Amino acid sequence: MRPAVITPMVTPFNPDGSISLEMTESLISNMKKFRVDGAFPMGSTGVFPWITAEERLKFLQFVAENAGGMDLYAGVASPCVEDAIGMASRSEDMGYDFAVLPPPYYIKPGDEGLREYYSKILGSVDIKFLIYNIPQFTGYYIPFKVLENLAIQNSNFVGIKDSSGDIRYHERLLRLKTRAFSLYQGQDDLFLQSVLLGSDGGVCGTTNFAPYVVEMSRLVESGKLQDATSIQSEKINPMIDALKNDDYPSTYYYAFYKSINGNGGYRTPMTRPVNSSTHKIDELLRQV
Repeated sequence: MRPAVITPMVTPFNPDGSISLEMTESLISNMKKFRVDGAFPMGSTGVFPWITAEERLKFLQFVAENAGGMDLYAGVASPCVEDAIGMASRSEDMGYDFAVLPPPYYIKPGDEGLREYYSKILGSVDIKFLIYNIPQFTGYYIPFKVLENLAIQNSNFVGIKDSSGDIRYHERLLRLKTRAFSLYQGQDDLFLQSVLLGSDGGVCGTTNFAPYVVEMSRLVESGKLQDATSIQSEKINPMIDALKNDDYPSTYYYAFYKSINGNGGYRTPMTRPVNSSTHKIDELLRQV
């Protein structure tokens, strides 16, 4: 079975910081051309904390109406239970297949509070959920015992997106994986290692502007692991290294705008990467 590739979509902006639906159409066109399996708007790469609730819903609606046959994953993050329930419910009405929900941030709950947070949300909406582990932004890992308990108690908790970059934690999460429960790697440079361990695929930011992860996924499906390894080490990893030369996620936006020759902007507090950070990205995009 081919590992799935999901795009955590950038939210394209005009130079004045407003959302550009025209460039969003170009992004969706890229994703269709690359043949990704899923579209995931309003995640971390989509800078959801810097976007109003009304804008988030409008953007989710636009993606749902234009994504074609891709699976749809709605970012519904909020530390507030009621807000997360409302966002998930609206996303379900729009036709989204899944809601993606990180744990509460800013104030860290205890394990029981975290379990209660997810249980209330999962029990209030029928849409299927991926729980999103991203400790570099939330400040903590979701405890394995909490996830295990939630998986037992909630049939609509169907998977995890793990962006921790911690391969030991990721490997432990594989214990939860069943035919009906999926695990996705959130770091492009760990995609191949993770799927060879047994993960179901990845949510990979470079698919906003480059097809490499999809190409690698197809090589894995064909059993051409040496060729897949070459793409991982020679194409994807250098791109990730270049993207890390400036603040996340501004370099992803720069690379996307460059890939479509778009005059894109950066919503405050995001700023355009400095020129010294963009030269290597330019070089790698020319290869794409």
